[in-house]
Amino acid sequence: MGVNEKKAELFESLLSHKGLQALIDTAAHILDNPIFVVDTSMGLICKSTAFVAGESDYSASENQELQLELVAQAADAGYLDWLYKHDQPVIGTFEGQPRYLAARVRDGSIVLGHAVVSEVYRDFDSEDELILPVICQTISFALRRTREVDPGAFDYGPLLIELLSGKRYDESRVLDMLRLFGKRPPASYRVLLFRQVDDSKVASLTYLRTQLFKVFPRSIGIIHAGECVHLVDGSMSLSEIGQKLVGSVYTGGLVIGTSRVFRRFTQLDKAYLQADTTLRLGSRTRLVPDYDDVFCQHIHELIGSGMQDADDVFILPELALIREFDERDGTDHLTDLMVYLNTGRNMSKSARILHVHKNSMYYRIGRIEELTKLDLSDEKTCFLLQLCLAMKGYGPSLAQLEDFPNGNESTS
Repeated sequence: MGVNEKKAELFESLLSHKGLQALIDTAAHILDNPIFVVDTSMGLICKSTAFVAGESDYSASENQELQLELVAQAADAGYLDWLYKHDQPVIGTFEGQPRYLAARVRDGSIVLGHAVVSEVYRDFDSEDELILPVICQTISFALRRTREVDPGAFDYGPLLIELLSGKRYDESRVLDMLRLFGKRPPASYRVLLFRQVDDSKVASLTYLRTQLFKVFPRSIGIIHAGECVHLVDGSMSLSEIGQKLVGSVYTGGLVIGTSRVFRRFTQLDKAYLQADTTLRLGSRTRLVPDYDDVFCQHIHELIGSGMQDADDVFILPELALIREFDERDGTDHLTDLMVYLNTGRNMSKSARILHVHKNSMYYRIGRIEELTKLDLSDEKTCFLLQLCLAMKGYGPSLAQLEDFPNGNESTS
C-alpha cells in the first residue's frame, strides 16, 4: 500500500464518523505498529486496541511513575523540544526498549499533544515518516469535531491530584515536571476553589476552566472530585482576582474559596485545605473571601479534630521563608521579627533588647518586609504573625524579652 492509498484509507475512516478510536485503529493498521495519542500534559487520549501491554506500551496509562520517567528521558534527549516546534516526526529510543516515532498534533497554532508509534511489529521506513503527520492532521480534525480535547483546558491530573492527596515530592522535581508539561510555574501561587451550590445556575466546569485560563493565562487548573481547582499567580491581590472574575467569568451557582499565597507546589494539599475552609466558613457576601478572615476559626476546628500536623496547615508560609533566608545568609530575622512584634512594634525597645543600634533594627525590619512582601504596618498581618510565632514557640513574655541574651548579632 503506497502513501496515497494510506491517505485515502485515513480520510475514509475520518469521514465515516466512527469516532477517534476507529481512526486510531486505522492508523495502527496502516503503520503495522501500535500507536497512542497524549495531550500536552502527557495524559492519554487514545491508543490503538492492538497495543501490546508491557514494556513497549509507552503510554504507561496504568503506571504514572514509568510515564514520567520516559517523558524525562525524551526531554533530556531534546526530543520534546523538537517535537512541539516542528511538524516533522522524530525517531527516538528508550534504553533497552523498541524505538518510537512521534509527531505533534495541532489545531492551527494550538498544539494539542502528540502521537507516538512503537516499533513492535515492523521496522520503521521512510513512508512512516511521511504518513505520520497526515495521521496527526486527521486526529486533530477528529478531536475538533468530537471535542474529546478542549485546547486551553488540559488536565494536569496525575501530578496535581497526587499533590492534592498529600503525596510527597521533591520541590525541584515538581517544577521540572511542570516545565516538561509546558507550564512556566510562577514564583508563588494562590489556590482558587470553585464548588457548585446551585446546579440550575452552573455552566459546565469545563467551560468555567476555559474561562479561567483566558483570564489567568499563566494559571494551572484541574477538575477534580466535581470541583474546579485553579492555581493563579500569587503576586495578584484578592481584589485584583475579584475584578478579573467579575469582568470575565460566569460564576452563577458557585461559591469560591481562596488560600494564602504559597511558594512551594509540594504544599498544594495545605493550600487546598485553606481554600476549602474559606469556602465553608467565609462570608458568602464576598465573591472572593479571604482565608485570614476565618484563620482563627480554622485553628479551633483543626485542634478540635486532633489533626497531628495542624500547625503546618495554618502557619504563615512567610515564616518558613524567613527561616530559609536565615539559614542561607546566617541571619536571625525570625528572632528579630518575634522581638519586634512582642514589644508592640517598638523599634527602640527592640533594638535595646537585641543589643543593636536602632538604625540596624529599622534595616532588619525593612529587610523582612522586602523578603516576604509582608506589610508590618497592617494590624491584622501582625496579629496573625504573632499568633503563628507563638504556636511555633517564638512567643516569650515581655519579662523574658527583657532578659534576652546578648547573642543576636545577625548581619545587618
